[in-house]
Amino acid sequence: MLVTLVRTLNRLPLPAMYWLADLLFVVLFYLLRYQRRLITDNLSRAFPDYTGTEVRRIAARSYRNSLDLLFETLKAITMGKDELRYRTTLENPELIGQLAGKHRTIIVAGAHQGNWEWLQLACSAELELPLAALYKPLNHKKLDALLLDLRGRFGSKLVTAASPLAELVQFARTPGVIALNADQGPRPDEEKYWSRFLNQDTAFFPGLEKLARLLDAPVVFVRTRREARGFYQASFAVITEAPRSLPENMIMERYIRCVEDQVREAPTEWLWLYKRWKYQRSVYDRH
Repeated sequence: MLVTLVRTLNRLPLPAMYWLADLLFVVLFYLLRYQRRLITDNLSRAFPDYTGTEVRRIAARSYRNSLDLLFETLKAITMGKDELRYRTTLENPELIGQLAGKHRTIIVAGAHQGNWEWLQLACSAELELPLAALYKPLNHKKLDALLLDLRGRFGSKLVTAASPLAELVQFARTPGVIALNADQGPRPDEEKYWSRFLNQDTAFFPGLEKLARLLDAPVVFVRTRREARGFYQASFAVITEAPRSLPENMIMERYIRCVEDQVREAPTEWLWLYKRWKYQRSVYDRH
């Protein structure tokens, strides 16, 4: 039933989908107050100097943007390359081509900022290089299959984040791009890298740095910003071209600082609708 609803909704024009997003925003945020406390708690912890009014304003805009993202993702199932290029602009894609000419494989690391689904499709369509994207499977098998079809529309190779190394080593034998969002937190039983992020100890997956060192691949941060409703711009910046020459954990720290700077510049654009700070570092430091 859920997949049928998705396939019905994605036939609507984008303005109609935004109208639905606005309606759903009023119902969920103001009437049902669904996950509203979670967002405001996250924002209050991340920005302790903000007033209650500022937190509520950012929470509302962030919630609305998250619903836009939901409907934009549905629309991406049927969106053609021309419209995607129109709505998602890559400012300096030539940087990726230059790095590929020198290093073969490039790791492009982003965050859950702006519309990362459109960004991945835009990179697949524009970069003229094979692209492998890491992803976490959903528990809903039919919905997961639908998302896999979406993300692979323009030729991307989807690699599950659970056991990516063998596939990515094989992929890295020819020039290409490995894309991942590395700003989500690991589960309690998974390996963690801890850092100060948005004023608190925060656990990250350490896989970005491990993969870069294993493949000796340059790491590039992709920064995405919303220019207007339904329009995004993305730019690329080098984190390192020589990962094995850096001190341990330096790649992770540089990446984390890039994400933090982006979130501080546009806090309404980051995904706050999940429990980012699930557990305390002190619990794990005792083991």
